[in-house]
Amino acid sequence: MTGKTNDPAAKDERRDVQPEASDVLDWSPEHRRGSIHIVYQRAEKHALEAIDWYLLSKRQKKFWAQGLRLGTIGLTALAGLLPIISEISQSTLSPAWASVALGSAGVVLAVDKFCGYSTAWMRFIAAEHQIRQSLHEFQMDYELEQAGWDNAQPSVEQTQKILSRCKTFLFQVDAIIRQETDQWLAEFQDALKQIDNGAKARTAAPDGNKSP
Repeated sequence: MTGKTNDPAAKDERRDVQPEASDVLDWSPEHRRGSIHIVYQRAEKHALEAIDWYLLSKRQKKFWAQGLRLGTIGLTALAGLLPIISEISQSTLSPAWASVALGSAGVVLAVDKFCGYSTAWMRFIAAEHQIRQSLHEFQMDYELEQAGWDNAQPSVEQTQKILSRCKTFLFQVDAIIRQETDQWLAEFQDALKQIDNGAKARTAAPDGNKSP
């Protein structure tokens, strides 16, 4: 996974989101509040970087998905219209061109399926929305916890409670990313399998047509 850089000249450039080393925090009573906030910011940053990555990545997927799908629709429609146009205009246009257009539509659709542009676009939208929803809930839970501290340093029990919430939130974000990645792996393996099966079927076809 990658995230958005802070360089204005490369705002659309994505980089890998790397885990950050944990700071050495002071959990003495007078420093608990500040240490808790550092942990909170670390968890929040992880989610924000994931959201940025999905937002940037889905733009490219959307562009190719829409382009390839429109190409498929256009070529399929052209394949159906060519015989009609030929008959209306009384031209000598070969009917084979309709087959060419229909075959080209199949190729364009296969490219989209193999590269996973359309499915990735949908996956990225879903993952980004899930992470954003979890982030909003996490932010509100943190504010609610802070309100209960009454401007004082949190107790040991309150500290453990909010740290446990940060841990759960990080696991939620990572689980969403892992689920999306697993879906991509399954789709890619399925696409490879279909391509291999199609290649084997075309290779075996001439033999099957031979007379005994």
